[in-house]
Amino acid sequence: MLIRKLLILLLTVQPIVLMSQSRWTNIYYPNEDTYGSFLAESYDHGLLFVGKHGHNAVPFNWLIKTDINGQILWNKTIGIIDYTLVLLHISTNKRGSIYGAGATNYLDEFVDPIIIKIDSCGEKEWCKIIYNPGSLNYATQVISTQDNGCAVLLYSGLNISEDRVCLARFSSDGELLWNNCYNSIDTSIANPWGQSVIQTPDRGFLISGHCGYEDPNQPNLFWSKPYFIKTDSIGSFEWETIVYENVGGENGGSAWSTSINPSRLYYYSSISHYYPGAKSPALLKMDLLGNIVDIYDIVTGYTYGGLTYATFINDSILACGVGWGNTEDDIINYAALIDTSGIIIDSKFLIQDIYTIHMDTVFDEKLVYMYNTFQNNQFDVYLTKLNYELEDDTFYTFPFQYDTLCPYPIASDTISQEGCDIIVGIGEEEMGREGDGGRMELYPNPATDQINCRLQIASPAYGVADCRSSLLIYDMFGRKQEEIQIPKGQKEIQIDVSAYPQGIYIAVLQSEQEILDRKKFVVQ
Repeated sequence: MLIRKLLILLLTVQPIVLMSQSRWTNIYYPNEDTYGSFLAESYDHGLLFVGKHGHNAVPFNWLIKTDINGQILWNKTIGIIDYTLVLLHISTNKRGSIYGAGATNYLDEFVDPIIIKIDSCGEKEWCKIIYNPGSLNYATQVISTQDNGCAVLLYSGLNISEDRVCLARFSSDGELLWNNCYNSIDTSIANPWGQSVIQTPDRGFLISGHCGYEDPNQPNLFWSKPYFIKTDSIGSFEWETIVYENVGGENGGSAWSTSINPSRLYYYSSISHYYPGAKSPALLKMDLLGNIVDIYDIVTGYTYGGLTYATFINDSILACGVGWGNTEDDIINYAALIDTSGIIIDSKFLIQDIYTIHMDTVFDEKLVYMYNTFQNNQFDVYLTKLNYELEDDTFYTFPFQYDTLCPYPIASDTISQEGCDIIVGIGEEEMGREGDGGRMELYPNPATDQINCRLQIASPAYGVADCRSSLLIYDMFGRKQEEIQIPKGQKEIQIDVSAYPQGIYIAVLQSEQEILDRKKFVVQ
């Protein structure tokens, strides 16, 4: 179904400071039906947040940059008229790059995942659309990695029992390093969902979310359970944890986000804990192997409740966003401090609404909360900044320097999804199938001094014999080791790996138009 045309609304209204001038609470574009999706701190200690403006059906998002006091520095309209582009998540790095992830219907009536990299001057550096014809797919979260690339959590709607949770890894220049989907060996699971992803102490990844789990006493009846998937640094499956597996009834829930404690020995996950007829905000403690240590309910006895974000501010205290109530209309959201057993140390009322979105810790030991309200048939987005005692922060009166990595002033203009590269298929099983015209074989594997790459060409019209191609080698952290140009018609090359450190590497075979195949190999 085509999204109807709407004019781009001009983003020129400055935020209104609420209450006292000394209190750090801002509302943005109060006359334009605005909704905030995600918040991140910039390298220069400004704030970046993404959301939508205009009517609910509007095909546009915006990206807003504010100073440390929340005053708007610049904004970008994201997307072009006639096509929807929704950014659900953003992530930043110290080079000033911004990664955005979401969905677009630019290629067909269904939506596909889109990943955009924006440079330190607010310009689109590259973008990728992962195309899966005829199904609903999108990117739910993106995180920056230590090599300044990114990892993207994907949702695939191809099959209700398989390939729902996927993870893709991109280098800083947009090369797709790997793209894996995770199918549980537990046949009781249906419709797994990845809500968030973090990088783990061993440089792997932990996905948090939920899945439907079949009631052991009532076949074909599924309950929601918190669900976790752990991978290694190159996206290979390591373990999964299903909370309350083999427990019948409504006992279960959903995991929203996960933090690692300062000693880096335990994961602490923010969850909604489901009981028969009730949902409680809770903190789940899990060791590094996925074993559940305990679940701590923060409050009990409410019909609705959830702990959406929690992050450590010292060794034993987490700052969080938490809400509960008996109906959707009376859910009260709080900024709160809790200990590692889920006991509330302090709390501060934020808003009576169901739309609290995100919180983040920023450089000056402060907490910024983003939350949305729905009143008078429109959304409004707020930012509130508190100190670690949950007191209202005050505005800085001395000047900060912003956007110092850009040599010129950043303009408020439009970033479109036009010109994005197309990646066909979610999951590495889409790459290198027999008969698709591009495959390679690596041997010996593991290797010590030399590895051979044999190119198998099934179709001259599509194979590397008829176009310029190259072989790119990346290490397990996404750092490019070398790039080898392959002459037309050559079907085998040798790679000298004698100087490579021992470890796992990824070979990416690509033509001028697209990636043909990728393989992992080991140097020992």
